[in-house]
Amino acid sequence: MAKHHPDLIFCRKQPGVAIGRLCEKDDGKCVICDSYVRPCTLVRICDECNYGSYQGRCVICGGPGVSDAYY
Repeated sequence: MAKHHPDLIFCRKQPGVAIGRLCEKDDGKCVICDSYVRPCTLVRICDECNYGSYQGRCVICGGPGVSDAYY
């Protein structure tokens, strides 16, 4: 994410219980390095990044989330 999307920044807060989501376009992609090579650890995001209109959104592009995010 940070490598290919320089406008996106990590919030660096303590992760909560919320699970990061990905849209159809980014499904299966590692959220850290944008590769499709065996992402296996579930992404946890902070409660503030999953609040209100951000709930269930893609962590890369902000689109509607359809699957869980892994890294």
